[in-house]
Amino acid sequence: MRILVCAQRDLVVCVALNRLLPELDGHTVEVALQSPPPGDLSSGCPLERQRWFERDLACQEVFPRLDRLPHPAGELLTFHHLSRRHGIRFHDVERVNTGDGYAVARAFQPDLILSVRFGLIFKESILSIPSLGVLNVHPGALPRYAGIAAPMHAILAGEPKLTSTLHVIDRGIDTGPVIASDELPVDRTRSLFWHLLPLYVLGIERFLQVLPGLAEGRIPPAEPQDRTQRQYHSEPTAQEINAFEQRGFRFIDERDYEEAVARFGSA
Repeated sequence: MRILVCAQRDLVVCVALNRLLPELDGHTVEVALQSPPPGDLSSGCPLERQRWFERDLACQEVFPRLDRLPHPAGELLTFHHLSRRHGIRFHDVERVNTGDGYAVARAFQPDLILSVRFGLIFKESILSIPSLGVLNVHPGALPRYAGIAAPMHAILAGEPKLTSTLHVIDRGIDTGPVIASDELPVDRTRSLFWHLLPLYVLGIERFLQVLPGLAEGRIPPAEPQDRTQRQYHSEPTAQEINAFEQRGFRFIDERDYEEAVARFGSA
């Protein structure tokens, strides 16, 4: 089966791809990586600081040092070393429905597209390409936590567990039928960043469970969402960010970040 993985270039995604790509060795795979806007370490916004650690520090400092090594240094591989070990071509794309991303998809002609924290919205030009459709790993329960920053919004709502959802992408935003979901207990001693790592891996695990059937051309059963329960969340407001911290939660902390980076080894 030909699988195109569309994902964001950051630390959380790299951890998820370390779980996914070794299991796809029997398939023809390419990866399209979109670079999100940079975070801001000097910002007074803790969410922007979290994004700086996930995106800028990881991809501009940590990973390039490791990429200069002839062999991986730890249990997890950078994007560069994943590409080399598994013989998978990685593409940097800025767009998806037109331009470079569309060209990658048209040239590759995937049977299936898997979206993992991809920051661009798929439209008909892409949705019409794969015969088995487009699936997405969403870090929130659907339909209640559609949209951006679902884990933060779930914690703000007092949810004791976070949810990772594997669903079909249709013409809406997080509106497609749900294939499966799994839960992760909220750990108040850990940061939001820490929760994201296992949350996306849970979604990958669910995808791997339906992969054998997909490889045989069988689309997995999926449950339509109850649109009357839908809540769409936009970019968190300053008030929501403050409320998150006032309840004793952190967006990122040094311990959680260092633990994640240590799994890649040291240069």
